[in-house]
Amino acid sequence: MNHEISLAVWDLASPVLICGRATVKVGISCPCGCSMSGATIEICDEDGATVATGRAGSEPWPGTIALYWTELDVAAPQTEGMHAWSVHASIGDLLHTRVESVIGLVASSPPEHRVTFEVVEQGSRNPVPGVELRVGVFRATTNEMGRAQVDVPGGTYDVHAWKLGYDLLSRTASVGADTTLLLEIPVTLSPEQPYWM
Repeated sequence: MNHEISLAVWDLASPVLICGRATVKVGISCPCGCSMSGATIEICDEDGATVATGRAGSEPWPGTIALYWTELDVAAPQTEGMHAWSVHASIGDLLHTRVESVIGLVASSPPEHRVTFEVVEQGSRNPVPGVELRVGVFRATTNEMGRAQVDVPGGTYDVHAWKLGYDLLSRTASVGADTTLLLEIPVTLSPEQPYWM
C-alpha cells in the first residue's frame, strides 16, 4: 500500500516584487515517518515552466519528526496580480506517490512611496498598538506608539485597520508621495468580531 506524502509551503513573502527574486521553504512528509531526505521538489509557474528545483535536506525541520525541507530561490512573476504556482515533490520509489499542490502568490510593482500610519483610539486619541493594517496587498502592524510604515507603489488603495476590541476601519487613500495618515479607530460595542486578514 502506497504512503500518501504531503507538502508544506511557508516563508514566501507577500507580495513579491515583479521581476525580482524571492525565497520559499518547501517541506515534504510521510505520515508513517519515512525519511524524505533527497526528495525532488519542483515549483512551476502557470505555464508549466520550472521556476525552481531542489532536494529535501537530510534533517527534518526543527520541532518535527519527519518534515524534510529545503529553501528555494525563485524568480518572481513578471506581471502584477495574483498568480498560482504548482509545487511537485517525489522521493523516487514505488512506496511513495508523487504529490502536487498549488500555492497562490501576489506580485506587485516595486515600492515608490512610504506611508506612515498613526493609529489612535477615537475619543481618547491614545495610540493603539497591535493594529493590523492592510493597504491593498501590503500589510503591517502598529508598534507600541501606534505607528507603522508601509512602502507601496503610487496609486489608490483600500486601507483597512483592525484590532480585537475595535471596529474595523476602512477608507480609501491616494498615494503619490511619502505621506502620513492618521486613523482614528472606534472602540467596538461587540468585541467578538470575525478575523478579517
